[in-house]
Amino acid sequence: MTAPSVSHAGAWGPQVLVRQAQQWRRAGALLDVGMDDVGRAVDATGDFWGGSAADAARAQAAEIRAMGARTGSVLHAAALAADEAAVHLGRARDEVLDAVGAARAEGFEVGDDGTVGVAPPMAAVTLGYGMAGALARERLRRRAGQHGALIGSALGALGAADGRARSRVVSAFAELPREGEEETGWVGVLPVPIPPRTRSTAAADRAWWDGLSAAQQQTVLGTSPDVVGSRDGLPAQVRHHANVARLASERVALEDARETLAQRASTMSGFEATLARRELVDVTSRLLDLDVVEDVLRAQPDRLLLLLDTRTGEQVRAAVAVGDPDDADHVAVTTPGMNAGVRATLPAMTEEAAALRDEAQTLLRDTAGRADETVSVIAWLGYDPPRAAGNVTDVAAGGIAVAQEARARAGARDLARFYDGLGAAHTRSDPHLTAIGHSYGSVTAGLALVEPGRHPVDDLVVYGSPGLVGVQTPSDLRLGPGHAYEMTAADDVIAHLDRFGPGPLGGGPYAIDGFVHLATESAVTPDGVHRDGATGHSQYPRLGDNGRLRTSGYNLAAVVAGLPDRAVLVGAGPNGTV
Repeated sequence: MTAPSVSHAGAWGPQVLVRQAQQWRRAGALLDVGMDDVGRAVDATGDFWGGSAADAARAQAAEIRAMGARTGSVLHAAALAADEAAVHLGRARDEVLDAVGAARAEGFEVGDDGTVGVAPPMAAVTLGYGMAGALARERLRRRAGQHGALIGSALGALGAADGRARSRVVSAFAELPREGEEETGWVGVLPVPIPPRTRSTAAADRAWWDGLSAAQQQTVLGTSPDVVGSRDGLPAQVRHHANVARLASERVALEDARETLAQRASTMSGFEATLARRELVDVTSRLLDLDVVEDVLRAQPDRLLLLLDTRTGEQVRAAVAVGDPDDADHVAVTTPGMNAGVRATLPAMTEEAAALRDEAQTLLRDTAGRADETVSVIAWLGYDPPRAAGNVTDVAAGGIAVAQEARARAGARDLARFYDGLGAAHTRSDPHLTAIGHSYGSVTAGLALVEPGRHPVDDLVVYGSPGLVGVQTPSDLRLGPGHAYEMTAADDVIAHLDRFGPGPLGGGPYAIDGFVHLATESAVTPDGVHRDGATGHSQYPRLGDNGRLRTSGYNLAAVVAGLPDRAVLVGAGPNGTV
């Protein structure tokens, strides 16, 4: 295979693959329907047609049905391969074009094969300046070499992505039935019944998935990746696989909607035009959200997309895991509060999740007998928190929403199911699961713990919490003594409001009994590290000026790692001990 060039990267359009996938998927669906018709037509003759001719016809129909079902399965698998290829080729293509653009922005010449040279005008500037000019030319040559290496690496990655895409598509079509091939013993993939999500538990969805054959699972992935990606209880890798495959098709659907709305907005007048413009703003916003989701996944290879919902809420909803939660010994889910959104929050939440995971694993490595334990932290943005940003109307609406618990209750239902799904999908029966909630997200997390169902949550940590609804003691949250924690910075105004009921903050007349109060001020933690304190309402999970988690972030890591004895409590001395 010829290595791709810069002009190839500029000309390739990954959306072509998405459209091809849609055509293959549509053809597979039509074939499935046709094969069902064949089966029904022959089955209907059983009561009035017998004999050797009838037996031969039924045998031939069964063979045709099996071959058709197999071909349909192949088309669905090829469509999934094309969707994935569009995502990976699109990313690799963007990296090539970004690298080329950076080199050209500095004035270098970039050849079609990716070689980078010093443009004659740049070189001419350095002539006639003796040693200084020679040094300048050498610096330019070195810089050109650096750009060339980056572009070469990006072109190599693009070629590798192209090769993988070709291999996946070819492998899918290699399963097509051939003339004269023995079909005996091969079971065709018939339509797979999908339980309604609204009446199914996470455990039931996992049992449904495990009950499918490998071919049926592949069919569902190919025909209904949205069903697989949204099913709590299914394996994390499977959900990630399905959601990543959907990114390209979701983008195409939104871009088509944007084009239609733009045309309506320009041709209509009055209320219809206003409505079209509003919808256009919404669709454009969701496209920008998708950009951020892809950027977050591209940042590190160990990130899994466990939730992608572009249509249900006021914005795109997503959940990203750092590390595989199905195999981790310790799993944490972080839920954000007011004004959280994919663009505003998801990148920072994911980086904070990575820092929390790393700190927890460091604590485990430094603990005798715990070094092999692993951690996964999930940034969950699966609901619509109140938003008080934008124009005066939006700010007013957000202010009203944040003073009420309706959005927290709505989010709690989905969050509770997500918790249940982590337990159902885990490779062991009872993983150590920590629920973490910030600000309004603490209200959502608290309500999730009292939703119907079996929630495998072992510990709850809230910080900057404005109060928990209907909670008098941790037992109201189905938590045992010593398993509910809170953190409140001294100048966190929100945490002192008790807006939604008694707050977990100790010392006040409305405080919830039984919460463990973790320190937020500057301290030397038990691992010997000096850590900055947290101030205000948002610093709790963030890195301090020294590049290490603050005392509050360290405390989160201690709870997540199942090492609460290593946490620093309120009133501890300067060395972190009580």
